[in-house]
Amino acid sequence: MNQAEMNSHAIENLQRYLRRLSYETFEGDAIPPVPVDGIFDRRTEDALSAFQRIYALPVTGRADRATWELLFAEFQRLSDGDEIVRVDLFPSTPADYVTRRGEQSSFVLLAQWLLSEIEVVYDLLPPVTPSGIYDEPTEAAVREFQRIHALPPTGLLDRRTYNRLIREYEFYAK
Repeated sequence: MNQAEMNSHAIENLQRYLRRLSYETFEGDAIPPVPVDGIFDRRTEDALSAFQRIYALPVTGRADRATWELLFAEFQRLSDGDEIVRVDLFPSTPADYVTRRGEQSSFVLLAQWLLSEIEVVYDLLPPVTPSGIYDEPTEAAVREFQRIHALPPTGLLDRRTYNRLIREYEFYAK
């Protein structure tokens, strides 16, 4: 592994820790979620500055030793005892179920939420507002997600697309 790859890997870890902590902070003390892409950009710097402000560290937007150690310790604290519990929420009937535009359900709301969570990683993904209604923006986001992952770009959420969406969320949200 060369120096650039090591730096990118370290930045990915930093982003993963910040992203996890972003789920645990409250509105007044918000750490904005960042993509886990290995690129130290303005979003990563802003999230790191927010972390430093919340934890009473000098706000530099840089990961000095004190910031890194506290960030890792907080991430570990949140991760201790975490157990992955998988719940399959994909509709079981009919066997060939796919979503259709206009459908309204809690499953659609979940899919929209997952799409909105990973959109920080996928710049080409159109924004989705979780409403529970399978609308045109949701269909467009699913179609683009399918295209990115070499799935048939139908815009319909089938079992294969849903499984890939869950895998991508689990990978980037950790």
